[in-house]
Amino acid sequence: MKLTNEKLYELCKKYGSRARLWRQKFIGLLPEVNRRRLYEKKGFSSIFEFAAKLCGLSAEQVRLALNLEKRFEDKPVLRKMLENGETSINKLTRIVSIATPENEEELAAKIKVLPIRALNTLVRDEKAMAESAAAENRNGLGKPLFEDKSLYVQTLNFELSDDVKKELNELHSKGFDVNELLRKMLEQRRAEIAEEKEKIAKTIQPTTSHYIQVRIRKVLKEEHGEKCSIPTCNKPAKVIHHTQKFGLSHNHDPRFLAPLCEEHHAIAHSIDLKYHEARGRGLH
Repeated sequence: MKLTNEKLYELCKKYGSRARLWRQKFIGLLPEVNRRRLYEKKGFSSIFEFAAKLCGLSAEQVRLALNLEKRFEDKPVLRKMLENGETSINKLTRIVSIATPENEEELAAKIKVLPIRALNTLVRDEKAMAESAAAENRNGLGKPLFEDKSLYVQTLNFELSDDVKKELNELHSKGFDVNELLRKMLEQRRAEIAEEKEKIAKTIQPTTSHYIQVRIRKVLKEEHGEKCSIPTCNKPAKVIHHTQKFGLSHNHDPRFLAPLCEEHHAIAHSIDLKYHEARGRGLH
């Protein structure tokens, strides 16, 4: 039977997805197989040989499955996902380091809708927040234990140009509070951006179009630059996210828009799973 390229591709996707599903379910059985030592009763020298010959699994995949089962002993929701083959061990491995009995249900929900790259980003964000909270608890103030007042000792991720350094030093030598001057400049910048957003908001009309006007994109770029608007993320912004769902607001109010990378966009939508499920298709 001769198949078109498109039909052949569709069959490959269909059979491939089924293969992944049954592979996940087989992996979920391994902890119980190991407990019963079923592999010995069936003539296999080890559980690794058992898994390799019956399902083509590597020794590392078997170790991951057995390790996850132990790590999820006090997390029944995630353990059930493993044992029932509801998701891949790759996804479960990504989140195991941040999983707790308190957050396991939330993580289980996110695993179902987030791709692995977004899960990696989620885990990184959670760890960063935990480290920040730990630092605050250590000194009780949420500030560095030691603060250097010198303009030359900086924790900036960029270099000041020589002419800027010269002018700041001159102001400093004349008794100006350089930090206060910079704060006022930054405050003025924020105020100007907020004012421009308010002006735009007053002219916005309801629409069903997903097109976002150039002036709106411009003010968002002035506020966030080219990168994701999540403070800890330096990935390029790929999507303008509506913090007020466009399907409900029907407008592109810049006060409720945020440029996000693909991973944080997926995470943002996963927060409202009912909305995601209602769409029944890709994230927007």
